[in-house]
Order: sequence, then structure tokens, then C-alpha cells
Amino acid sequence: MAKNRILLPTAALLASSFLLVSAPALADDNKAKAAVLSREAEDLMAQGKVSEACDKLEESQVLDPRGGTLLDLALCREKEGRIGTAYFLFEQAEKVAIEEKRNDRVTTARVKKNALFAKVPRVTVTVPKTSEVDGMEVRVGLATSLKTLVLMPKSEWGKGFPADVGNVKVMVTAPGKETWETTFDLKPGMKKAVTVPALKAGGGPPSFPTPVTSQPPAAEDNKDDDKKDDDKEDSGSQKGAGPAQPSGPSVHESGRVVVDIGVLVGGHLSLITEAPLSDINGTQYLYKGAGGSEFLASCGNTQAVPGAGDCDATFKPQMALLYGGQVFVGYAITDVVQFGGRGMFTGTYPLGFQFLGGPSISFEAASPLWMGFTILVGTTQVESTVNGGKGSVPEGNRPDNADETEVDIPVRDLAGGFNTGDKTAGAFGGFEVGGSIELSVVLVDNPTNDASSGALLFSAWPTGVWSPTGGGAVMLPVGLGYRFY
Repeated sequence: MAKNRILLPTAALLASSFLLVSAPALADDNKAKAAVLSREAEDLMAQGKVSEACDKLEESQVLDPRGGTLLDLALCREKEGRIGTAYFLFEQAEKVAIEEKRNDRVTTARVKKNALFAKVPRVTVTVPKTSEVDGMEVRVGLATSLKTLVLMPKSEWGKGFPADVGNVKVMVTAPGKETWETTFDLKPGMKKAVTVPALKAGGGPPSFPTPVTSQPPAAEDNKDDDKKDDDKEDSGSQKGAGPAQPSGPSVHESGRVVVDIGVLVGGHLSLITEAPLSDINGTQYLYKGAGGSEFLASCGNTQAVPGAGDCDATFKPQMALLYGGQVFVGYAITDVVQFGGRGMFTGTYPLGFQFLGGPSISFEAASPLWMGFTILVGTTQVESTVNGGKGSVPEGNRPDNADETEVDIPVRDLAGGFNTGDKTAGAFGGFEVGGSIELSVVLVDNPTNDASSGALLFSAWPTGVWSPTGGGAVMLPVGLGYRFY
């Protein structure tokens, strides 16, 4: 009996020692397995096997939760097309990155999440008080597999929860209850509401795969995670390709600088009715004075009588052919919304020009159609036929001239050879304001992971500008352009 009393504490001590030794060893083993899985995911991604790569990353995250792996998994799910899952993972990755003080990851996760916001379908699952029981769990995911189902936190019940595009399942389970589920199809941006009925008695929930954890790793694990990121960057640098990037199907992404360069040709209708023209200086005109008297003034001579002698020419409307180009430089707020500045620079025949520009927004209305609007400021000029003039009236004589600030000058009285009525001159619009509508169709879409990423577009730009002093112009340029984004 004494011998047994000695052996029992000894066995307990040995068992405790074994547990103390084996626990760290098991953790190290999980880290090693997770690292192998991450490398396998990179290889699969390079082969274009996106779905298999995502599954490997998910296994790695379950074994060894890391902020970097969680972000990689979110990026992978986005490339796979599971945008609801990606949105949920980007949210989790952003929270973890904030706790880890990894501003680079915070920015990446936030930009990606915001870019997906409008596209992600959402399911609102309402659990009435009469249906709720202890231990109830709600899961949402693709109907094809249990492993795609995401556990919906109770705090999200009754709210729009992100879901993937496709055939989606809502599954509700509880201990001692029969599983309730429903399926339906979801399209991008679609919303679906589901109300959970009272569950019938049953055998309880099925077994689910271990969920991907979003818990931040311990401090020492975080250091390993940073080293892993550095190793990826070093490896990419050695190959001359920069940091390693996933190589699945490329898509246009938010957070990029956008440059659009195109050639334009089209029609220009000048509606400038009045503009300065020094060539008519010397033209004499009459304006009325008190008691029916008349005074003579000369265009260009503003010293003889203050307020008189300031003249403009008047012009006929003129059609012209425009040719030139447009440039847009901006930023992709999301993958389908771009904001920046646009400039239109063209010449015209008959002789003229157009320099216009301002803030611009462009968005994908419905693939392959893009639309947009630009607020324009600038100036235009087109060679137009002079059909008369306007001469200024001194302020004191305006009551005698129907309170007009100018009087008409007949074309026959114009100097400078303009009295024939068929001579042309540049109708200069001065400072003009207006706007332009963009209507673009993508002819060739070319999303890549390099600087050539973009699209070839055919565009039309209905445009109108107005000058406070002399009229305006309407234009319809069309053209081809390449948008780098």
C-alpha cells in the first residue's frame, strides 16, 4: 500500500510534466502546419486554382490565427467571387489590424470593404421572441456546402448580413430541435428578408467545420506574422516583381489612380452672339440725348465721351468641325466609381479652339455602359460671320435710349471692311461655364495586375457652355480612349 501511495503522486507528476511539455509542442506543430498550408495556397493561386487556395488559407487560419492570413483569405475569397464572405472577412481583418496597429492592413481592408459595399447582397434574418430558444444559432452561406455557412452573431439578427451571390441557404439550429433551413437565389446588391418559425423537436444540430477565427494572435505570433510579410516582400524583390501578389483572375480595383486619354472629333455650334472685336474700331454710331438730340461716338475712342465708344461685334451662329483630345486624371473611389478632373482641348474648322475643364465623376451604370458628368469652365472661339455691332451708351443718356446700355450698329456702318455682311472674325466666348455628360461603352476590358490595366472605350460627350456676356456653345464630340485603372 505504501508503494502505491508513492507511485500515484509520481504518475500525476509525470502526466503534468507531459502536458506542460506537449502543449507548446502542439502549438509549434500547428504553426508549422499552418505555414505549410499558406505556402501551398500561394502555389495553388499561382496555378489559378483560386478556390483550392482559399480553402488552404482557411485551414491555416484555423490552425494558427493571424491577421495577415485573415487578410489574405479575404482577398482570396474576393477573387473567388464570394463577395459576401470577402466583405465579412475584410471587416474582421480591419478590426484585427486596428488592434495590431497595422495601418497598412487597416487601409487595405477598409478600401476593399468599401469597394464591395454596394455589390454585396444582404440577408436580414428575423427571429421572433416566440421562435427563439437557448443555444439557437443562425448560419448563412452558399447552399452547396456546410463549410461555406457563416455563423451570424446574435447582434446581427434583424440586420442586413452580407451574403455571397448565388444559391444561398439560411440554416437555423438549436439543441434538441430539428434543423430549419431555406434557400433562395441572390444577385449583386440584392436584399432578402427571412423570418424564422418555431423549431420542431428533433435531434439537434449537425456538426459544423471549425469556423475561421478573427481573434488577434499573441504578441510573439504577431512578430512572426510581420516577419512572414517581410519574407514575402523580399522574395518578390529577388524576382524583380515587387511584393508577392495573388495571381488569380484579375479585376479592376478601387484605390488606384485613374488616367483616361482619348481622341475626339465631332460637331461644334457656336452661339456666341456678341464679342469684342478691335478690327471694327473707328466705326461711328449714334445714340440719343435729351430732347430728341443725337450724339456721335466712335468705336475704340472711350476718352472723348466717358461711357461711349466701347463696342462689340455681333455674330451669326456658326457650325464647325471639332477635333482634339480629352484627358481625365482621378482616383477610383470604388471599382466602379471614379472621381477627378477632366480637360477637353480641341481645335475647330472654321478656325477656332476650345479649352474646357473641371471636376468630373464617372461610374459604371450597367456593364458595359459608363456614365458621368463634368462641370466645365474655360473658353471657346470659332470663326463666325459678323452681322453687326453694339456701341455703349453713357450712363446719363441711358434713360433717353430706353434704359439700354448699348445701341445696335447696322452692319453697313461697320469699319474695317465688315460692312459687306459676309466677313468673318473670331467669336470669342470669354469666360464660359457649363457641363458635359459622359456616355461610354467598354469595347475591350483589360484588367491586369500591371500598369496596362484598363479598358478601351468609345465615348460621346454632349456638352454645353454659356458666357454671361455673349452667348455660348453646344458640342457633341465622340471618340476613342483608353482608361488606365
